[in-house]
Amino acid sequence: MPNTAKSSVLIADPEPMSRCGLAHSIQAHAELRLCGEAGDLREARELCVKLRPAALVLDPGLGAGFTFIRDMRRRFPKMVMVALTSLHDAASVQSALKAGVSGYVLRRDPGATILVAILAALRGERYVGAGVEKLLLERLACGSVELRSEAERVLSTRELEVFRLIGEGYGPSDVAKQLLVSGKTVESHQERIKLKLKVATCAELRRRAAQFVAA
Repeated sequence: MPNTAKSSVLIADPEPMSRCGLAHSIQAHAELRLCGEAGDLREARELCVKLRPAALVLDPGLGAGFTFIRDMRRRFPKMVMVALTSLHDAASVQSALKAGVSGYVLRRDPGATILVAILAALRGERYVGAGVEKLLLERLACGSVELRSEAERVLSTRELEVFRLIGEGYGPSDVAKQLLVSGKTVESHQERIKLKLKVATCAELRRRAAQFVAA
């Protein structure tokens, strides 16, 4: 019988239960093999360098997720990436696809969807799950093909990451830990965000950020 090589997959997910379930599904698939698991982006970067996986499944909502995707695309152009996330806003979908993921699947999509997305990415195709497909169709039905919010149009990638974390309830020190930067750097980003979005107070910034995350 022919010896068909399986494609190696690395998982980067902060949720142990999610990693466990996905790892089991990958191991049980005839065309895939699990080569490693990471709980954060720092570990994922180290494992990408060490293991050189064919595919990386990650959550863009992990700290500096979009910057990480862009960096991995530059460093490992042959590695495909698929997003598995709870981020369901149009701006996040567009940011992830633009940064370099080939697939985008929501955690609420059926379990087999992520495997379909991985295999499609390995074939050189793009794939979005049913939840994202519905979002895109609704936008088109409303006559809107512009997926970006005001925030995404005016903020840089790093500023968007800070803005999103603020919207998720993180304080400045927690944002700094998530993005592996200093508190002063986060404060500078906040001031630039306030200026670009014409926001006067930190309270208003938190409210706008929460609306952005919930959209």
